[in-house]
Amino acid sequence: MPFISVDKKEKYAFVTINRPEKKNALSIDVLMEIEDALKSLAGMSALVFRGSGGFFSAGGDLAVMYSADRDKGREFSRIGNRVMDLVENYEGVTIASVEGGAYGGGLELALSCDIRIASDRTKLGLTEVNLGLFPGWGGMKRLSKIAGPATAKYLALTGSVLNGSDAMRLGLVTMLCDDPNGCAMQLAESISSKSIVSVRAIKHLLSREPYDSTEESRMFGDVLSSDQAREALAKFLKLK
Repeated sequence: MPFISVDKKEKYAFVTINRPEKKNALSIDVLMEIEDALKSLAGMSALVFRGSGGFFSAGGDLAVMYSADRDKGREFSRIGNRVMDLVENYEGVTIASVEGGAYGGGLELALSCDIRIASDRTKLGLTEVNLGLFPGWGGMKRLSKIAGPATAKYLALTGSVLNGSDAMRLGLVTMLCDDPNGCAMQLAESISSKSIVSVRAIKHLLSREPYDSTEESRMFGDVLSSDQAREALAKFLKLK
């Protein structure tokens, strides 16, 4: 049975981690299947990442890490970083539906997504330091960008676990919802109804550091002249 299942709709898709007996822990095989799923889903407006069994992910597979030597540990980090970068740089919008918990590498996966939806019952933390480790898949740099360096240092150094409300207050979570999966589906449907040309342009511009106004002007002209924009403007102005 594959570790990753894909439920593909017309313009968006669900990517589900299917390893409930291990709290959806992320082994190298799971990471490689996520990478394969991303490649198979090129062109989607939105992807929703979720875990099976009501739990997002407990993080990197501890059994894999315990059995790894220095070189294998470095390989595990390289593969994890590559997959998280692919999630972050996916052309459509990525949404993490965080039910149950997201610890360590599980939170790193959620932080790689554009939007994170959780409930007040959700538990989130970069807990690696509690096991004598540290986040090795780019989670610290992303958390620093999302919530600020002070929050990133606090969570990475203490291994503290937050509930959904505290995570939202600190900026880790985008929105709270009693049913994260249901809210994620509604959001994916809403985004997929928008022009994919404008969605991709917005994501591209917001991903650049520093923000590039020259690139914004160039892309605005491109998007304005697209068929999607012309049709939407004509409809709004009642020209059609």
